[in-house]
Amino acid sequence: MRMKPLSIRDILLLTIGTLALIITFLVAQQVYVNWQRLAQIQSLKNAVVMSDQLFDATEKLSEERDIAYTILHASDQETIDSLRARLEASGRVADAAFVATMSALNAYDFPEIIQLRGNMEKQLSGIQALRQQILQAVAMPMARRNSKLSNQWFAESTGLIVQTQDIWVEFTRHFINIDPIVTQHLRYKHFLRVISDYTGRERAIIGRLIVENADPTPDEFAQLLRGQGIIDLSWKFMDILANQSGLYPAITPYYKDARSHYQTLYDMVRDIFYVSGGRRNTSSPIGVDLWFELSAQAKESFDALKEVSLKEIRNHVEMLEMQAERSILIHIVLLLVALMLCAYSFRVIIHRVIHPINTMVEALVNATQGKTSAMPPLASRDDEIGKLAYVLRTFQDMLNHIPDPIFMKDRQHRWIGGNKAFWALMNGPPEKFIGKSDYDFFPKEEADAFWQKDNEAFNCGDELINEESFTDSKGMRHVLSTKKIAFHNDKSEMYLIGVIRDITSAKEAQNKLMHYTKALERSNKELDDFAYIASHDLKEPLRGLFNHATFLLEDYQDKLDADGVHKLHRLSYLAQRMERLVNDLLYFSRLGRQDLAIQPTDINEVIHDIANTLDLFLEERHAHIVIPKPLPTVTCDKIRITEVFRNLITNAIKYNNKPEKMVEIGFLESHSLPDGQTARNIFYVKDDGKGIPEEFYEEIFRIFKRLQNTKGTQEEGTGVGLTFVKKIIERHGGKIWLESEADKGTIFYFTLRA
Repeated sequence: MRMKPLSIRDILLLTIGTLALIITFLVAQQVYVNWQRLAQIQSLKNAVVMSDQLFDATEKLSEERDIAYTILHASDQETIDSLRARLEASGRVADAAFVATMSALNAYDFPEIIQLRGNMEKQLSGIQALRQQILQAVAMPMARRNSKLSNQWFAESTGLIVQTQDIWVEFTRHFINIDPIVTQHLRYKHFLRVISDYTGRERAIIGRLIVENADPTPDEFAQLLRGQGIIDLSWKFMDILANQSGLYPAITPYYKDARSHYQTLYDMVRDIFYVSGGRRNTSSPIGVDLWFELSAQAKESFDALKEVSLKEIRNHVEMLEMQAERSILIHIVLLLVALMLCAYSFRVIIHRVIHPINTMVEALVNATQGKTSAMPPLASRDDEIGKLAYVLRTFQDMLNHIPDPIFMKDRQHRWIGGNKAFWALMNGPPEKFIGKSDYDFFPKEEADAFWQKDNEAFNCGDELINEESFTDSKGMRHVLSTKKIAFHNDKSEMYLIGVIRDITSAKEAQNKLMHYTKALERSNKELDDFAYIASHDLKEPLRGLFNHATFLLEDYQDKLDADGVHKLHRLSYLAQRMERLVNDLLYFSRLGRQDLAIQPTDINEVIHDIANTLDLFLEERHAHIVIPKPLPTVTCDKIRITEVFRNLITNAIKYNNKPEKMVEIGFLESHSLPDGQTARNIFYVKDDGKGIPEEFYEEIFRIFKRLQNTKGTQEEGTGVGLTFVKKIIERHGGKIWLESEADKGTIFYFTLRA
């Protein structure tokens, strides 16, 4: 039996009922999704508070670290008394911050956080123990303090800060994908922490230098410069992230004030501590109290920036929470309204639906017959379609304000859309490109490359990043970094969206840098070749002079008077000396460019080999070498360091007026430098000769500079031995200096840091 077909009314009623169930399901699903979203945002809200606590704890400890590091190097009681109160107060504040932080961390059971928190607790226990040692140490005279305590404190406190930062990184990793703006804010906050950390290290190092009235050591100088570079880079990244996340308008005055304060503070000390030898052995123009006061003022500006930044982040999270709650409420209301509308639709469907359907059917029939009617422009319509068109135009306007070019292609590689930046890059209006492909505008080679990369993106199934190049309609060459991703619409049609960044300037700068590097390498090689060729060409006539003088002496010595013979001997000597000078000059020119053959080297073995090779020389000069205690093994260029010791030993013997000559070679754990600083791991070569006047301490290291001996004559040599010594030691990252006393001898000290 054939079933009676359903009437239109029945179909519509069934459809309305089905739609009611679908709407109920969809709205309920949205309520559930938003409920989950609300839970995520609430956890994110708590995480932001936790993140701020971690940040605050590291800042408090950084402040305590800087004060303690400075006070441990202070020798006058006034400075100690002025800093002690700050130290004790900062310690209490830091302890409270860490206790609160660890208590808050107990609410999270992430495995990596638990392990890192345990490490942080151990590190904090060590810090608390060190505090007592520091307070005991500053109560002692400077000479009785443990010299290693300050470095231990700096290392331990910095280690705790790093541990806390590791916890921050691992902690925030669980929340960065909840909201893109919060993700940007967290990255912004990371650079806030970096600036806080490195300004703290800078404050500590400069505080110590001020209380000791000292210049930075090479390592401290490197730390200051490296820290300044990191701080400057962090400011730039903060500026970018603040702009990208929309944070910048709210923090602009605080951001400018904090950066201005920091720049002023840096400008005040730049020429003193950031330039090698900036103080030139003069007293520091600022005291430690003023330094910490100025640092505190800069930190207040930074703290104000931090507080307003954190406040904006919290406000954003609270806004997200409100939006999620509002969305839940709206969807519940929508559900009720949808059900009411469905019920109402059942009652009025006969009177309000059938006639419109008939009207639409008639319109469709007319359309199939080719009958058309004028349609008003979409912009003039005040219904949903008009509003949708308005929204789409608004979205297009927003798209056109994005600075990076964006384009869209269909599966046939034809352009179907782009933003304002893209058409500007293409140097033409959209109408010129829409519906056309790369082959219509670019050379075949470029078009082939674009086609291949587009195909890779279509087939990749994921985001694809490439570097591509093209020539625009004006003949300008562009290098682009492109990010492409393919997608399907509701009809399963595939399209491609691409985002472009023009990196032409960056690539040109990179190419210039490579060009300059190759030019420098070529210049160095040409200089080395020139030195070799020049020395070779100079030595040829010198050998000719020497040979001719020798031949004249052999053939005509009996025909020349004593003065002529003397002049020929003198000519031979001068030719040989000039050849040695040329050889030494060539060696010196290469000494700074050749790589060191670094290896562990037993210095005892080096001295033993030198003594064996100088055996006859030592015997003739009535000299002997003394080593009070075994010398260490160091990492260095063995051949070069052998040359250093050989030069110093032979000089100590040649310029010695004692009948019996003694050369002592030893090693010291530490020794004072001429500028008052303390150097560590020092070698020395000591003699008991006639000594060197103080006015010649620097002159003797100049190339070809030699001093007269007691008889008014010079020892055989070219005067480059100590120049070589100084150059080799500096290549090893060390320095050389001397102490001398008339008729008692000279001691050459040097360090090696290879």
